[in-house]
Amino acid sequence: MVRLNEFGCHLVTSNYTLSEFFRYATLVDSLGFDHLKIGDHTLIPNPTAQYPNASTLLGALGVLTRSVRLSTAVTDPFRRHPVEIAQSIATLDRITNGRTALGIGAGEAMNLAPFGIEYKKPLQRLKEAVEVIKLLWVATPENPVNYNGEIFSLKNAYLQIRPIQSPHPPVYIGAAGPKTRELAGAIAEGWAPVAVESPSTLAKHMLDIERGARMNNRSLENFDVAVTVYTDISLDEDEAYKRVAPTVKSMLIQQREVLKELAGISVPQELSLQYLDPTDPRTSEKIREIADSIPRRVVEEVSVTGPPDECISRLEKFLKAGATSIIICNLSIEQERVFKTYAEKIIPYLKNEYGVSK
Repeated sequence: MVRLNEFGCHLVTSNYTLSEFFRYATLVDSLGFDHLKIGDHTLIPNPTAQYPNASTLLGALGVLTRSVRLSTAVTDPFRRHPVEIAQSIATLDRITNGRTALGIGAGEAMNLAPFGIEYKKPLQRLKEAVEVIKLLWVATPENPVNYNGEIFSLKNAYLQIRPIQSPHPPVYIGAAGPKTRELAGAIAEGWAPVAVESPSTLAKHMLDIERGARMNNRSLENFDVAVTVYTDISLDEDEAYKRVAPTVKSMLIQQREVLKELAGISVPQELSLQYLDPTDPRTSEKIREIADSIPRRVVEEVSVTGPPDECISRLEKFLKAGATSIIICNLSIEQERVFKTYAEKIIPYLKNEYGVSK
């Protein structure tokens, strides 16, 4: 059954000044978007961009917004210990009166290697971190928790703040590979596909989610698949394409599995999202060389551009392929116009056709 749980947006923090970031965040909140996601990086491939701390921004957003759900897309258990993550999200859930989710993934070398953080056993670390976080969210002084993992352990542990949501805020695992997608199906409340997907690759990758759930006897009835799509709305489709193409091509290269499936273009592991080194001056040049070979049709398969009716048509393809939430990443030079067009023309139509009560 085709359904739409949430329609949200991802604000790319490096694209804005702080004042612009807060202005657009409060705008999408006032327009009725369901979910606001922000990235959580230490470094990104653009060395001249400003990249502020995600946890600090979420705390500020918790005070400034009134209805939108807030989360990272995504944090990791290498830079942040799961105890700190659990406490931070529980606090944010209190600040927002239950408007948080946790987006967490297996980590990326760009955020770790330059700072001497060893990228070791990412899948096991992610699994244990999610288990520890969920245990701590429900632990009390009367009922502390114990955990003995390969990496993390708890002994008579509890936090002195608990989230409002019961039993806890939803956990979305950011996953770009089959094993991480299986883990999302096994232990999370949702999957956040990393970088980009097309409707066809999404449907194929959903099989990993289903396998993970099946192996752990879990139902996917309420599981959320929150797909991010890069977008610009314009009557001039060529102009809209030009706005999204550079970013989408970069994301396709970093999510090399999707690019290989759609275009047959192989990308070396060193340029993948997990292993990209933004401190290497050759990285940008290598990305540009591959980007030049990516055909327009592939960019259009994973993005949403053009007039509102065309955007609706493309979004419906994602929903019919298995997405249950849509997260737009607005790349227009007219940010406010595009957000308002979504709020006035696109979201109402999709919620009327496929919506689930919030």
